[in-house]
Amino acid sequence: MRTVLSCSLALGASLLGAITARAQGDPVASEWCDSTTDICFQRHYDADLDFGFGYIFPPEPAAGAPRSTEFIGIFTGPRGTGWLGNSLGGGMRNNPLIVAWVNADNSAVATIRQTERFGSPPVLEGPTITVLGTSGVNTTHQRIVYRCQDCTTWTGGVNAIAFTGIAPFGFAAHGSERPRDDGSADAGIPQHSVAGQHGLNVTRAQSDTYNLALEQLQAAPPLPPPVQEEASPSSTASPPVNTSPSSCANAPAPSFSMKTGNGWVVTPVLGKLRTPRGITLDSRGNLLVIERGIGVTGHTVDASGCVTSSKVIIEDGRLNHGIDVHPSGNRLVASSPDVAWMWDYNPEQMTASNRRTLVTGMDNPGHVTRTVLFSRRNPDHLLISVGANGNIEQASFFQSTGTAQIRVFDVSRLPENDSVVYTDDEYGKIMGFGMRNDVGLVEDSAGIVHSIENSMDEAFRIVNGERRDIHNDNPAEKVYRLGSTSSPASVFGGYPVCFTVWEGGDFGNGDTPKIPGDWFVQDTTNGTFTDDWCEANAVKPTVILPPHTAPLDMKFGARDGDHNLYAALHGSWNRSPPQGYKVVAVPGQLSSSGEWSPSASLADTKTSARDVLANLNENECGKGCFRPVGLVFGNSGNHLYVSSDTSGEIFLLRPGSASSISPSTKFISALCLSLLALMAVA
Repeated sequence: MRTVLSCSLALGASLLGAITARAQGDPVASEWCDSTTDICFQRHYDADLDFGFGYIFPPEPAAGAPRSTEFIGIFTGPRGTGWLGNSLGGGMRNNPLIVAWVNADNSAVATIRQTERFGSPPVLEGPTITVLGTSGVNTTHQRIVYRCQDCTTWTGGVNAIAFTGIAPFGFAAHGSERPRDDGSADAGIPQHSVAGQHGLNVTRAQSDTYNLALEQLQAAPPLPPPVQEEASPSSTASPPVNTSPSSCANAPAPSFSMKTGNGWVVTPVLGKLRTPRGITLDSRGNLLVIERGIGVTGHTVDASGCVTSSKVIIEDGRLNHGIDVHPSGNRLVASSPDVAWMWDYNPEQMTASNRRTLVTGMDNPGHVTRTVLFSRRNPDHLLISVGANGNIEQASFFQSTGTAQIRVFDVSRLPENDSVVYTDDEYGKIMGFGMRNDVGLVEDSAGIVHSIENSMDEAFRIVNGERRDIHNDNPAEKVYRLGSTSSPASVFGGYPVCFTVWEGGDFGNGDTPKIPGDWFVQDTTNGTFTDDWCEANAVKPTVILPPHTAPLDMKFGARDGDHNLYAALHGSWNRSPPQGYKVVAVPGQLSSSGEWSPSASLADTKTSARDVLANLNENECGKGCFRPVGLVFGNSGNHLYVSSDTSGEIFLLRPGSASSISPSTKFISALCLSLLALMAVA
């Protein structure tokens, strides 16, 4: 067995030197004068999405005078945009985040937040944010103008807005989904559909007429709401429903247009959920869903797979992703970023009781999902995955860190009245480590566990002293074979130094030629960690998938003769054009013992995946789209449920001819209405 357990701290120091910061080159804001107020801002504008983020600051103080700690900002976007926001320090974590939206009453709401982790950020105490005049919506666009006081310095992140040079700012938005409680500034914020960074020359944003601009905006009224067209006599107040031949009665229409691959038809079964993530079925076929901010919800389904009733089973807003039912059917496990709990579960009543804490000590703000999976071959073996604490976490190279790894716990051996820490080697046996963020876990019929990895962002390659940006098409996402839970083998996946080639063309011009599936390190001048070192020490994956597609779950086909591996590709920000946002199937085969392997060689899996469910045009996903998270098969493999977190939906795939579905005319979001005037929206 190959291992890197013997690597010393000296190698760790070498590793630290092998990793460098992300490349610069973000766009810089430029002057823009608002035609509504004639006030000029320094603004970052995304022409493709029609989003704008502008700023004006008080003038430079006189010598010896204190600097003002406030500024005025403006967000603009299409009328139906869900929310708009920024980061005052560039990145999301530990910097102040201003988030604003126009609610259902056409009133602007603004809030300031801060968070250590990726997820809905809590309110930041201290700064004051005030919505100013001219905020609101017209027939095509929305705008939120705000004043932020005590906002230029803070604790954490970059600590302050830089008033010299180019200050880093971040931006984010959701193209269509507002906070559920859209009248409250304390509401939970749906995950963004687009995010990025830009630079701001604050000196240019300083204005001698700042106070006049502030007085003007304080005195101005909100925008008058657009005139509503009178409903025709034939219109009704009934909510729109999906009426395609394969649809479920009274199911909601989809939020976005989608298409299926050959052999499948799709229908929505649930909508307007609160960030649905992990999903599973209990022994009676009830659909169980993790809804972030709520807990576990349960949904009874009929013989056709359609939902007939719903209830909250566990009310606990800490639960954020992982969920599974014990093979016996009478126990339920779910997770928060730090804890895995187990309940006694009654599938007839869909009730959970007698909560027991199993595993703690998993918290890190870098990746917060903790996938949980009971082995079907060894029913008391519970697998738990913990991702890396950031894009590149050097410390995860060492098994004792407890990050970027997957462990298995025998719940029958855990203390009855106490929990264990994730890194306790007596109870938590390492299935795999050096695996950046393997959110998806699945076990084949031979009892072999497989994981699917989200690889790094911002990849580069240093060749002969030249740093080359290769992030758009490298590295590959991938699937690992981890082995049986009865004999954990501590499989080393290579992270944080070894990455897998997707596009070999990025490794030319004096570099070592590569093909898909080969290993590469970022810094070829490092004498310790080389491509050859990776070949000798890291276990290669079995399947590669496109970069930045962010796989979050996978399942093996459950119908007779269906040997595909199905993967939910959530999609990612770190590529242009974007990609992912779909469910795909990778053809496979079973050994005589039932072990799964791909039908193609590792290099050839690059072209083997087929679309099962996809958006009509994933290039439009910055404005919002279907983003799959969880998968679960039911009805002997004839039903495949798929959750979509950012749109709050769950879909049902069933055998049939390829088809497409779209929002009904009445159901088209306000975002689509505003964009249809500009372009064809898929």
